[in-house]
Amino acid sequence: MFGATVALLLAVVVAVNSLAAWDRLTHERRVRAAAVQLQPGQALLGYRDSDERRFQQARLEVVPRPRVVAFGSSRIMSASTAMLGVGSGEFYNAGLSGGTVEDFIVLWSVLERRGALPDTVVLAIDNWEFNRMHPQLRWLEWADEVSRFVDAGAASRAPFARALGPAMYRWYQLKELLSYSVFKASLSELRRLSRGRPRRGAEIFESLRRDLVPESDVAGRRALRADGSIMYERAYVDQTAEQVRSEAVRYAASFRGNLGDFQWDAERATRLELLWSDMRARGVRVVAYLPPYHPAAWAVLSRDPRNAAAVRATATFMTRLADRTGARFANFTDPASIPCVEEEFLDGSHSRDSCVERSLRRLLD
Repeated sequence: MFGATVALLLAVVVAVNSLAAWDRLTHERRVRAAAVQLQPGQALLGYRDSDERRFQQARLEVVPRPRVVAFGSSRIMSASTAMLGVGSGEFYNAGLSGGTVEDFIVLWSVLERRGALPDTVVLAIDNWEFNRMHPQLRWLEWADEVSRFVDAGAASRAPFARALGPAMYRWYQLKELLSYSVFKASLSELRRLSRGRPRRGAEIFESLRRDLVPESDVAGRRALRADGSIMYERAYVDQTAEQVRSEAVRYAASFRGNLGDFQWDAERATRLELLWSDMRARGVRVVAYLPPYHPAAWAVLSRDPRNAAAVRATATFMTRLADRTGARFANFTDPASIPCVEEEFLDGSHSRDSCVERSLRRLLD
């Protein structure tokens, strides 16, 4: 009797997980098909109203293999093909608002599964990413994929693990069919659909149908190019130096650059090392940097011993990690190290195109 009950429960879990997985895969194929529509020379106006994580995941499934890929937060999102001086289709910017190490892992895994690995990966790492006290929750939707990558990374240290890579991936897929945590997520999504609510990411279809325009017709609105780089709205770009300086000081003084109550996140540091090690093991050049702050913001942050200690901890870890993995690292936290002056900033932490381009040129030369 007990055995029959357990078997029945397992059958229910597998059935629900299988149904949800089938529905998700069908939906993801539709999102990918829609994502193909964004072609060079076009721009997407409605990007801010879409689930940008799903959007970037879908784009990486369909863009031609890029020679260079950028991962990072919004601080790298303006990096473009023109800035790097490469040909059309050779660069893709997979930056995300509030992008974290876990986001980079999932997006990298898309390229890995496709066999579309780039020659070079550029990573813009924020100091706040290693602050356990700064909320970073958007990536949690991908928690199962991140766990799979971390588990596989730990297992890959075995000498025979490389040959078992595809088999291990299939094993994790099968294991998820029996997972209770996956079952809860599957049940929640099926209930959502049964109540007539749209699938997550469904707005991508509507946006791509409604908001695709030639780049020349963007007319000062915020938009996303086909290479993943962002074009900022005119009102943001046309702020005066005084307006930007005031915002930069407020960002540093009131928000402390998201470094308040800094506590080192060793788990995220371990995940970053696994990611870099995987990239390097596959022959990919890894280039990383800490982006600059506005000079006025940096002056305020660096005067606070607690903030300065947090920045030093990140820079020290990144330097040692680069040495261990054979990556290249540059600490551009101080804008004078590039150099970038205050007229080259949009706010306390976002640089204008001229500063972003100079940073990338120095990294990649």
